[in-house]
Amino acid sequence: MGIAAIGTALLAVAAGCSGPAGHAEPARVLRRGGTVYLLAESNGFAHLDPQRTFTTAALNVSRLIYRTLTAFRTNPNGVGVTVHPDLATDLGRASDGNRTWRFTLRTGARWADGKPVTCAQLRYGVERSFAPAAAGGPSYPRQLLADTAGYHGPPPGDASAPGLSSVRCDGRTVTFHLRRPCGDFGDVVAMPVFAPVRPDLDARGDYDARPASDGPYRIARRTDSELVLTRNRYWRAASDPIRPAYPDRFVVRFGADPGWSTDALVTDRGNARASIQLDYNVPANFVQQVINDPEQSARTVSGPTGAIRYLAINTRRVTDLRCRRAIGHVLDKQAYRMAVGGFVAGDYAATMLPRDIAPTVRHPTVAAPAGDLSAAVSLIGRTGRCPDQLTLDYQDVSSFRWAAQTIVDSLQRIGVQVHANAIPKSRFYDVVGDPRAEHDLVLAAWVPDWPNGSSYLPTLFDGRLLEGNATGGNYNLSQLDDPAVNDMIDAAQAATSRRRQDAGWAAVDAAVRDRGAVVPILYERGLAMYGGDVGGAVMQPVYGEPDVLGLGLRRA
Repeated sequence: MGIAAIGTALLAVAAGCSGPAGHAEPARVLRRGGTVYLLAESNGFAHLDPQRTFTTAALNVSRLIYRTLTAFRTNPNGVGVTVHPDLATDLGRASDGNRTWRFTLRTGARWADGKPVTCAQLRYGVERSFAPAAAGGPSYPRQLLADTAGYHGPPPGDASAPGLSSVRCDGRTVTFHLRRPCGDFGDVVAMPVFAPVRPDLDARGDYDARPASDGPYRIARRTDSELVLTRNRYWRAASDPIRPAYPDRFVVRFGADPGWSTDALVTDRGNARASIQLDYNVPANFVQQVINDPEQSARTVSGPTGAIRYLAINTRRVTDLRCRRAIGHVLDKQAYRMAVGGFVAGDYAATMLPRDIAPTVRHPTVAAPAGDLSAAVSLIGRTGRCPDQLTLDYQDVSSFRWAAQTIVDSLQRIGVQVHANAIPKSRFYDVVGDPRAEHDLVLAAWVPDWPNGSSYLPTLFDGRLLEGNATGGNYNLSQLDDPAVNDMIDAAQAATSRRRQDAGWAAVDAAVRDRGAVVPILYERGLAMYGGDVGGAVMQPVYGEPDVLGLGLRRA
């Protein structure tokens, strides 16, 4: 984590300032009741357990089901996000040089059976993130909390087992003791890995299938094709400053075909009128039609997402440095962008830090968007050849399928045949997150967990995390373990101002790229469409999708 100068201040992020951010209406335009349909290209959520959830669409939707100490709320004008207290009464009180953080829980928060949310349940949730069953979820508690060596979580449902000395409850106040200063810990606890869990319900088993709700909605039905959320009748708006909870129901429909769904939204009939695209953009072949038609364009939400698309090069399998650098030179970012929607899909990336996340970092222009074949050939001419064949892992959905083909075509120019290995989107990070199962190249995307370089580079490139994630839960897809890079990460995390943080992360970013571990491709922009009855749509820069919290149906 990066270190903020004032860890308890509101963090206003200027993501989205460079373009339209949607068409959010005043609350008076929206009505209570009805059903909003969220169209997901994914064929399901791999996890909804708060300690295991770590994909953007699941993180976005899960905020309707359960709450966290703090939460990000998209600003009313659709420009950027602000972190607010959620279950906590404030953004945390830091002491001991940002090594100790205290949060006091609100009164009035209740589970869907009417029982109150307690500090002991929050502590149990954090501690269960250390259990083997939580593998694949965010590792922030393991990275940040003090005195965790040898701890493997409580037995399921046993809140009385000896726990962590670094997480303590005193009435409604929870205290976290950290192993190092962390000025943005108030942002970190917006992650559901720090959410409370009911031990008695965890004891029943299969908590991942139907986690308990302390938010405005509960899971009424979950199948392979849809997730149906209905109201938690014990939720009260007076205890929740984040969620207006306009609809009576949300229905997430999985396996949406981007082409068919966009065509239905264009015609704007039937259930399409109450639907919005969740985890995918308007397909490339519809973009010009949609943005050039005033009525259709008015039913879109767009803007920078904070996400970056990149190619991770497995340094343990592609061991020749000049080969890795040659791959970076020859990759055709122009073809990639055209495949995923053209200029509206995003800006060419020269670094792993989007401009809106690291505003003080220099972002050079990509000199050769179509690739530099001569530079690539000169590199591999001075060393052995790259392997004749490489395998590329990618998510088996249309946008990544088209993008993967541009990687195949690019590497053919230097004599490398690439086998494109499709993995279902819902299982993608479970598969490539196992270092033993990951192949040579991975076409990946990353959305920040909070708006700071500390939410990108440590998780993606800190080699010290590999050992703990040797069988799953690894996001260092380059499998880079370089002591110098690790030391630079520590230095950036210890910085005491945002400008120094940004400078530290810029140095880490340059070192990682110099080692040929990654090829930044695109700073992603979102363009999602919705039906004529939907209101309150804005782009959520932290999740890179329309923000589900403010959605509702328009008044007649």
